[in-house]
Amino acid sequence: MLDIETLKHFMLIMNTKSFKTAAEQAAVSQSRMTRSIAHLEASLGLKLFNRTTRTVEPTDSARALTGRVSDLLRNAQALRDEARLIAAGDVGELRVAVIALATESLIADTLTQLADTHPNLEVEVIVGSADVYKDLVTGQCDVVLGDEANFTESIHAAQLRMMPLRRDSIVLVHRQDHPLQDDFEALIAQPLAIPSRYYDENQLFNRFKQRGGPAKPRYRLNSLSSCLALTERSDVITLAPASLEVTAHPGLTFRVDDPNDLAIDINLVMVTLASQLPTPGIKTLHGALVAGRTNA
Repeated sequence: MLDIETLKHFMLIMNTKSFKTAAEQAAVSQSRMTRSIAHLEASLGLKLFNRTTRTVEPTDSARALTGRVSDLLRNAQALRDEARLIAAGDVGELRVAVIALATESLIADTLTQLADTHPNLEVEVIVGSADVYKDLVTGQCDVVLGDEANFTESIHAAQLRMMPLRRDSIVLVHRQDHPLQDDFEALIAQPLAIPSRYYDENQLFNRFKQRGGPAKPRYRLNSLSSCLALTERSDVITLAPASLEVTAHPGLTFRVDDPNDLAIDINLVMVTLASQLPTPGIKTLHGALVAGRTNA
């Protein structure tokens, strides 16, 4: 079986026309260089060098193989370089399923960081429903950013591994000049906008409904950003992570310190398959998420 070291020895002798010089450049003994070429000749069934006490001449067979060996060595080096990058999480593809309410609070800042530190890592973000864990088990994604409450309730939890990321609170949000902002009971009865596929499937909102909020949202939009934009322009209300208060639209009020204590605690987590070790890309993503939590 051919190995990279033997092929390198072959090319050194082709270039130097000397077993001694080739051995010195390879930092091996001359006897080892001789054995290496003898092994290569035996593996190929070809005579590669005509050697005397004073000269070393490549055979026609050796000359014919030089181009192919050079290509193999270049490809091997490219493979090693790519493997190092993959091990560092620099290249490859990563499919991340994210619950709607964690998209803006987690993934946006994380992708900004990864764009600077790992520009060759391709990331696809899929905004899913409350039980995105089924997608993870069935191979539709590589990793999930979700919340602990729904993770523990998922029928797939036993097959998964959970890593805590950040504590947050889901709070009521309305425009700053909302006419009902001082009448809390009337305020929470206003039309509600929520990211699609999330409200009915998430037990986190039971508390909101129990306090007099609408049983169903009037508007189901494709993202939390859309809900916030609608809320800023109308009397519609929404629910959003309190951590977005400093980065969201300036015309919004986040009821973080509301005396009615409507805030719904949420533990954001990263979830992977328990049967598989995290890939370099997943480790890179986790590192960026932890760094974002530290800097928050």
